[in-house]
Amino acid sequence: MGAGIQCLEACQDLHKYGFIHRDLKPANYACGLGDKKRIIYILDFGIARKITNLKGELKAPRQTVRFKGTIRFASISCHNNTEMGPKDDCESWYYLLLDIAVPRGIIWRSVSDKNEVLKLKQQLRKDKRVRTILVPQEAALGAMKCKAELGKVMDYIDSLKYFDHVDYEFIYKELTECAKIEGGDINEPYDWEKPDGTAPTVKTTGLSS
Repeated sequence: MGAGIQCLEACQDLHKYGFIHRDLKPANYACGLGDKKRIIYILDFGIARKITNLKGELKAPRQTVRFKGTIRFASISCHNNTEMGPKDDCESWYYLLLDIAVPRGIIWRSVSDKNEVLKLKQQLRKDKRVRTILVPQEAALGAMKCKAELGKVMDYIDSLKYFDHVDYEFIYKELTECAKIEGGDINEPYDWEKPDGTAPTVKTTGLSS
């Protein structure tokens, strides 16, 4: 979860300067080199958008927008061609988190049709109790023990509107709790920090990194 927190912190910094990324995905992050190898950086601002005016206020949302981003990680607003704000980057980050935390990745990883992916994202929200989508031999959150905490994060992100400020600290708190439940530690060395290149020992799904 430490890596997931850093990915969102980088996104938070971008939002602080009045931009949204619009294409958050694992491929658009990288770790530093040398003494900065523990720092995770956000990359590729090719479709980033300035969303604040000269007064630092959010611009009025446009009536309709074109799809921008990567199907697997795009927010529901992006699928629906409605204006995106900080909340949509957070939604994309959430899908990114599931894709790297769940052993087999997010359940629509192998689905390429945009409309089918949208249906699965909507289905993910239908079961408010257990947050699972039953598919052959797999569920949305697999064997992870912190389903309730991840559900709280998704509920919170879904509650946000275009003009709302994101409570990043709430999300960080829930992710820290997730790591504890899964038997990990957000301060544990990442895989690439290990001298021998071995993965850290954790009890379940590797959420500590």
